[in-house]
Amino acid sequence: MRWLCLLALLWGQTRPKLIIGIVVDQMRADYLHRMVAKRSRGFGLLLQEGLVYWNCHYTYSPTYTGPGHASIYTGTPPAYHGIVANDWWERRLSQVWYCVTDTTVRPVGTDSPVGQRSPRVLWASTVTDELRYASGFQSKVIGIALKDRSAILPAGRSGTLALWFDSKKGVWVTSSYYTDTLPGWVQAFNARHYPDSLLRVPWQLSGRYACVDDSPYEGTMGQPPTRTFPHQPASYEELLWTTAGPWLTFALAKAAIESEKLGKGPYPDFLAISLSTPDLAGHRFGTESCELQALYAELDRQLGDFLAYLLRRFRKEELWLFLTADHGAAPTPEVLAEQKRSAGRYPEKALVAEAQAFLRQLLGWPDTAQPIAAFLNQSFYLSERLSRAEKSRAAHALKGWLLERPLILAAYTAEELTGPGGSAYPFQMIQAGFAAQRSGDVVAVYAPGWIEGSYTHGTTHGSIWSYDTHVPLIWWGGGLRPKAVYRRVPITAIAPTIALGLGIPLPNACFTPPLEEVIEGWRTPSFEWWEGPSGP
Repeated sequence: MRWLCLLALLWGQTRPKLIIGIVVDQMRADYLHRMVAKRSRGFGLLLQEGLVYWNCHYTYSPTYTGPGHASIYTGTPPAYHGIVANDWWERRLSQVWYCVTDTTVRPVGTDSPVGQRSPRVLWASTVTDELRYASGFQSKVIGIALKDRSAILPAGRSGTLALWFDSKKGVWVTSSYYTDTLPGWVQAFNARHYPDSLLRVPWQLSGRYACVDDSPYEGTMGQPPTRTFPHQPASYEELLWTTAGPWLTFALAKAAIESEKLGKGPYPDFLAISLSTPDLAGHRFGTESCELQALYAELDRQLGDFLAYLLRRFRKEELWLFLTADHGAAPTPEVLAEQKRSAGRYPEKALVAEAQAFLRQLLGWPDTAQPIAAFLNQSFYLSERLSRAEKSRAAHALKGWLLERPLILAAYTAEELTGPGGSAYPFQMIQAGFAAQRSGDVVAVYAPGWIEGSYTHGTTHGSIWSYDTHVPLIWWGGGLRPKAVYRRVPITAIAPTIALGLGIPLPNACFTPPLEEVIEGWRTPSFEWWEGPSGP
């Protein structure tokens, strides 16, 4: 225990009491210019006082929520942390597998299967895991998000608690992976029935925005269903598409800080917050919608309230906070097409049907056979009925066939992606997101501007292109001075920066260099213990 006492003393000198990660789901970097007020006390305050990396990118595909959160906190791409998508085809079970499903645990706080969740399929350690380890498991790590995967993956495999929202029951829940009983403070929060109160309040459009409220490219919501304001949410699920979603998330985060006494112990604690509503609204309404612009205006205000709350409980130097996003989003393709740009919704159903027919003819299979077992994440999973040699032949033939299809710029087989690599940008991006056990046998790359055809309105994400990879990254607190940095940096630099700043082990699969400007900004005189022992 002597080394733990020394570590506590050293950490006490550095004064980071609470580390906060805020991930905004589906936020492009340009939203900091388009969507927020420059003089606000939310995003505006972070931009004024923070260290801002304006050219931060994801370095892999597919750019989805599960892989994004895992990559932020492990400091490594999906090829090494294993969360290759939100869902993948599990060959052993011949079924789609959700990235945080765990049928060995039971729901806590609900009787719904949405409580059967854990991080067990995450291969690599997170910076939050390493903080727990370095403190002798005395640092508290709590993940909070409306989406289960966005709360669970940041907290890591040894997290103290992860909480997510059951949108059928209207309550915050967890699983027996973390605790046998929902903490009393969460029960008390649920007992206030905030979602029921919020359901009675229509979502009004306040303010003037450069948008068209009644766009034919948006989805509808409310009762009766409508594309225009005001919106009256018809369910808890629809409530989460509105400004109520981040309000509920921040309110629970404040309750966690107070009830768990985060930042009040001898070791730093870590609160991982993910704001899921922008993604839910973006998918539904699109990136140019009045709904998204109104949502960000209110989110800006709510973030300002949260920052003000933090500064009432801590000195700014005691807080280390970063804000980023788990991915970006494609512009609504019809909006681009109206301006004569190349964009659209790729007809994937037709593509897969034609690919099935092509492979049936190649293999001599009957018309009812399915040589393609599944198509997910722009990836083809071939039938396990194929021998290894047949699968290799079919994969290479399918690749050649795909490259003859319109608007497919690249295609790669599993054999290529598990090989030595290449210098082409698409290949590097796909390979970094590829894990043979979970990824497909052939991966396609659509042309920029073209999104998955299964989304019939609004927008989506997942590609290798900059609108999906380019995200904000702001650091605030810990004595950092305002600065803007424009060189390209990878999202995987966040975890090693925190680890080296704290003097804890790097996440075990992390090989990305840290962000030196952040660490140098943290190295105030109280960090002299970093320099190591002095000479004789």
